Amino acid sequence: MAGLRHLINRLSALPGPGSPREYRELLGPTIESILREADDRAGALVERQLATSTYRPTPAELRATWQSMVVEDGEARGANIRDRSRRCPYCEGRGQLHAVVWSRRKGSDRVRTYSVTCSCPRGQQLHGAEGLQRMSREQFEVTCSRQEARSEFHDGVIAWHVDDATSSPVPEWGRWAPALTPPEGGDGSFMARR
Repeated sequence: MAGLRHLINRLSALPGPGSPREYRELLGPTIESILREADDRAGALVERQLATSTYRPTPAELRATWQSMVVEDGEARGANIRDRSRRCPYCEGRGQLHAVVWSRRKGSDRVRTYSVTCSCPRGQQLHGAEGLQRMSREQFEVTCSRQEARSEFHDGVIAWHVDDATSSPVPEWGRWAPALTPPEGGDGSFMARR
């Protein structure tokens, strides 16, 4: 609390209408709530405001300064995520991988493609994005393993493949059911329909 009072006193020391005391009494509680929102960045917020203002800031001006600081931090964080993800050996910075599932349901075979998120920072950002329902690669592999068909006569996942830079682009269909014939001759020709 004493730290916030000191910061409010610094802002009230700027020139403006009324006395510094009136500024603290009238706008102090609102300014204090903005500084509490800034938490450990409150000092940096006041320094930025003092550097850009020649008069006492209104709460709206202080909030606008805080919001611009948040946006700048977000842009810097996004650039950092992009830079680290570009070095990902699996997705090459896209954050998502192409996955293929060969499954059987009620006697008919299906091949479906999915987009799964990588474990790199960009993939984690995509996985946590609101409104998007994406599985991580780990979740995808666990789900496929749980739904594995126990024999050629059972429904479930026969095989799956995640297309990353470490494996061949053609699925290794023999992973679980080597006796079964892969769909469309097993030559990977279905991959062209992505």
